[in-house]
Parts: sequence; C-alpha cells; structure tokens
Amino acid sequence: MGIFRNRIMAYNISNISNKNNQNVEVLSGLFSRNKIRVKDYFPQIIQPDPEDLVVVNVPWDIIRTAFVELPTIKKEADKLRLAELEIRRITGISEDLNVGYIPSVGGKMLVLYSTMADLIKFLNSSNVTFEPDVAYPNILSEMLLINKLPGYWAYLVLGKYTSGIVIMNGGTILNIRIIDFPFEDINHIVQEETGFDIFEIEKSGNEDLIETTRKILSTISMDISSGIEREIIITVNTTEVEKITVDQLTSIAIVSDSQILTDTLISEERNQSALQGKFVEPVFKLPIKKNYPLSQIGLLYRGGFELGKVKSIRW
Repeated sequence: MGIFRNRIMAYNISNISNKNNQNVEVLSGLFSRNKIRVKDYFPQIIQPDPEDLVVVNVPWDIIRTAFVELPTIKKEADKLRLAELEIRRITGISEDLNVGYIPSVGGKMLVLYSTMADLIKFLNSSNVTFEPDVAYPNILSEMLLINKLPGYWAYLVLGKYTSGIVIMNGGTILNIRIIDFPFEDINHIVQEETGFDIFEIEKSGNEDLIETTRKILSTISMDISSGIEREIIITVNTTEVEKITVDQLTSIAIVSDSQILTDTLISEERNQSALQGKFVEPVFKLPIKKNYPLSQIGLLYRGGFELGKVKSIRW
C-alpha cells in the first residue's frame, strides 16, 4: 500500500558555469483541480517530509532518446515494459533503466531513458540523499504547462540553465533538440549595465530599469535572433520521424521565464528572415505568474499527476 501525499516538492538542480558545484532550488506547492499553488521557495536543498511527493529534474547529459514503434496497448505499465525491452534490444544495455515515452506519429513513441547508475550518480553529486518519486527533465517540464495547438509548431524553450527546441504536430512530438542559448551571457550584460539580473528587474516592477533592460536587449537582438533562427532551422531539418520544412511551421512559441526577452524576440524580428512573423507567446494551460522558473512550476505540475499513487521513480 502506497503513502498518500498532498505537498509536492520540486527540486531543480542545475550546473553553474565555471564552477564545480551545482545550484539547487526547491519549490513546494499544492496541486488541485489542475491548478498549482506555490507555497514556499528555498534557494538551497532541504530534506522533504516522508509524506511529501518529491520530483527531481534529470539533466539532459544523462538522457538518451530513440523513436521506437510499439503495438497499441492500453495499459501504461505494459507500454513502459515494451519500450524498455525495445531499448534493450536496440542498444544492448543490460543495466537497470529509467524509461519514459512521449507519443509521436505513425504509431511511434519518443522513448527517453537513462541508466539507474547515472541517475544515482547525479543525485549523489547533488547531495540528494532521498529517493524521488518522479525524475523528469527540464524543457519537457515547461512543455507540460503549454497548450499544444493544431498544426506544426516549434516551441523555443529558453531556460536559465537549459534551453531547447521541441517540434510538434498538434499533441505529437516530432523532434527535441537541446541548444546552447547564451542566457547567462545576456544576463551578465544586463547586470553589468544595471547592477541587477533580468529576473530581479522584472520582479521589482521598476519601470525605469525595465525600460533600460529592453533597450539593452534591443541592441543585441540581431545577434540573438540570428542564433535562434539558425538553431530552429537545424532542428527542423534534422526532424526524421516526419519530414517538414520551416514554411510549414504555423508558429514558434517562445517559452521563457523572462517576459522582457520574450517581448524583445517577438518585436525585434529580422526583416527578410525565414521565420519572420512566426514568433508568438505560448498559450498556457493554467494561470502562470512568472515569479518562479517555469521549469520548476512544470515539475510541480508533473508531480500532481502522481498524487495518491504508490512511490516509484518514473518519468
């Protein structure tokens, strides 16, 4: 019989550039009727209570992916078991695995997997001494909060520590690609000019600082936009499960913790760009206040699916 829990603890663990340690942020919250209520924020790791439901992000450097074709099966546990068997057949891996999947096209699934050894090593290096109920990666945690609209869409997820591009056709995933977006570099430029980082400025509501930040980003927007355009085109061109072109994209939704950055990318589009007129804001499933990272709110949301279930590490 499982332990039934109410409070969700979301642990977001990120590598800090040029340092040998990791940054840990923790959100606690409640999930009810598909709504999230954040209770507390902790800038360092804390021990959860035994009755808490614990969600931890998994870094993409220990995750591998593969598109596999699986027979139509209703039970999720059976699908996961078949997905694991197929991954073992393809890769020859005999170690214990964590396996998850996302529906794709043509009866295929995008299977995400990591070895238990890699996950335990990551948790130990982050001083996580307790067993999580759910292990889930950033990028996908942000995507949980987004309504997937009909047509071919690119979702540009610009996180503080991890960024990526997800190509979808409605609710089915066609490709996911992690990109090297210079968020920390941009933040450093803003901090040198203003004395504050982007998130502090947005939370302050200080109109003068916000306007100054907009002007700073506007001056470097061409470089940012050209880099993003290149990454999106590469991601579209490397989508193998279903061949599409950039022209087929209905829109490109910018999923970012920074509203100023989102506004800049939408308003400062380059003329004669292959992506001109395609950048838009995403449509969220629930009201979102960007007081906390979207990746962590997504982890809370993911944890809400597990309330009342028996403890087990799963995607």
